[in-house]
Amino acid sequence: PRELNMPQPIARVQLFLFALSTADHVSAFSSSPQSPPTPILPKNPDDVIRQAANSISKAYIQDGMNLQTIRLPLSESIYADKEEGFVADRAIGWQGGPQETYRYLSPLVSNLLKNIRMTDNTGGLTVKVSEQVLLDFDGSALQTSEHPAGPLYDIQAMLQPNTDGYYLKTIKAVEEQFSNTDGKSKRLFLLVNPAWRDKSSWGFFGGKKAQELILDRYTTTYAVDQFVVRGRKVSLLKCWSDDWVLFVENNKDPSMPASMVGSFGDRPEYKDIDSALAKLANDWLLALLLPTWIGSASVWHTVLQCMWFDMG
Repeated sequence: PRELNMPQPIARVQLFLFALSTADHVSAFSSSPQSPPTPILPKNPDDVIRQAANSISKAYIQDGMNLQTIRLPLSESIYADKEEGFVADRAIGWQGGPQETYRYLSPLVSNLLKNIRMTDNTGGLTVKVSEQVLLDFDGSALQTSEHPAGPLYDIQAMLQPNTDGYYLKTIKAVEEQFSNTDGKSKRLFLLVNPAWRDKSSWGFFGGKKAQELILDRYTTTYAVDQFVVRGRKVSLLKCWSDDWVLFVENNKDPSMPASMVGSFGDRPEYKDIDSALAKLANDWLLALLLPTWIGSASVWHTVLQCMWFDMG
């Protein structure tokens, strides 16, 4: 490659000025009307239900996905009006158990099932939802919605299943008797807030079976995960069929909307989130100091002195 015959200080200053001159153009491009709309982090149960219902319907009706996993948030920001004022997301401080989270998850899922759009042919009637408790100490249950247009549009949702073998057997039974019955149309079956994350959750011996029966077949179509990284509350939002989007809460004013940090094709690992927050901190520091550097006569005086010294 050809070498650039220019004193290094001058080259650095010119490149620096070029970057400044193009910053506005880059910013304008990223916010152009052609850019996809920025996803919105839900602030209340109504937002959650609206987003989740839309994602579930889209995945089922448009893409034929009848086996889905969803993760609904149960955080203090969602249930701030409750007397307990608890934090149900264990990753950010929840100290209770699945029985406690079930008390809040159950009505949320019941409302969700009523709002999932399966068909417009309702005849003016409403969806009926019933619930069967599975294992009380696990806070698990099976909800069924009966659609007025007929059993083809019924939905079942299993709440808070965990890695116990009982749930693998129960999931298989629901598939055989409801969602994936041989000779019948496939119906929608949801796993809601399961206790597992990946194959390792089942241990060495159960991981392979769980991968085949659950992880490879139940796609996450909606999720809001919340936890703390670098001392800041972050949220991951997944709406079908968009990417996973990372948000970070405003530390100075939590009432302000969370800021979108980045997006990922697959659910990011901790190291990916940590790297994104580190980059955000560096960008913030640069944005804070850059105006001072540019407007400081002493800085430019020093730069010119260095240039003169090198050329001399």
